[in-house]
Amino acid sequence: MESEGLVTWKLVLLGRKIRHKRNLFVRQLDLTSEQADALRFFEDHPQHTITDFKDQQQITHQTARLIVKRLVDRGILVLNPNPNDGRTKLVGFTAAGLAKCQQLDDHIKATSQESFVGFSQVEQQALLKMLARIDQNLERS
Repeated sequence: MESEGLVTWKLVLLGRKIRHKRNLFVRQLDLTSEQADALRFFEDHPQHTITDFKDQQQITHQTARLIVKRLVDRGILVLNPNPNDGRTKLVGFTAAGLAKCQQLDDHIKATSQESFVGFSQVEQQALLKMLARIDQNLERS
């Protein structure tokens, strides 16, 4: 296998391993991976809409709406009126939702620390820059 193909394959395997580890954790929080993705999105993008989530996740509006609805029904998210557009709602967190986000953030931080054992700060920054370049390359194609 050529080196570019090997690197790509290693990234795929690494991504699967990280996602599997995360999915095991989110099950302990009584969440699906899609619900965890929604919490992360709305934590990173406060007071955004379901449409914003749909666009970022590249899923249908119906799927995004269902994910958010289930989290609202469980008392994790709330829908608030959008003062700029009466047709849409802004997604926010309940106290329970913020607690789940904190648990997810703690898990991500622990996984990151575990992943970078033995790496210097310079090596970590170099890897992050390379991954960002790969992401940009894929966005362009």
